[in-house]
Amino acid sequence: MQPTHERTASGSLGLAIIRDWPAVLFLGIVTVGLGIVVLSWPGETLIVISVLIGIQLMLFGLYRLILAFSDQAQSPAFTGLVGVLLMIASVIALRHPFETVAVLATLLGVVWIVTGVIDAVDAAANEPSTRRKFSGLMGLSSIAAGVVVVAWPAPTVVVISWIIGFYLVVFGLFVVVNGLALRNLARG
Repeated sequence: MQPTHERTASGSLGLAIIRDWPAVLFLGIVTVGLGIVVLSWPGETLIVISVLIGIQLMLFGLYRLILAFSDQAQSPAFTGLVGVLLMIASVIALRHPFETVAVLATLLGVVWIVTGVIDAVDAAANEPSTRRKFSGLMGLSSIAAGVVVVAWPAPTVVVISWIIGFYLVVFGLFVVVNGLALRNLARG
């Protein structure tokens, strides 16, 4: 039979999460900091992200092309085709950074909606607690931010950046509070 403190913390996984409260707290602080950076330099931040994604696509494309000519390729033609497509996508991302950011913002909005629904359902399914309230608020704020990003068809990239920055600050604050709550559970 498990000790009482393990049952209330959802078994060994719950205890592992409680022990990792410094990592959760650090993640929250970094998220708040990233949100502040995005709010401070909205256009520049998004251009940098777009260029980094373009560079990443270029590197993955080169890797696939090199792999296509190696002995390790299962399907050299398909691997080479994927490499070429990644290279084309990288050129598009690098030549049209604002459009790349708009597509990424829409995808991010969808991810926020899905993540928010998962958090909200998880909060509704768990036992009443302070952590449950924060999870529910995180889920609802994630859904709201995602809906705004996906449903607002013609915002400027800067407005999307402000929404993302604001969301990151709010979400980061929730993660910080969650980390502090986990610290209290670890001590108690």
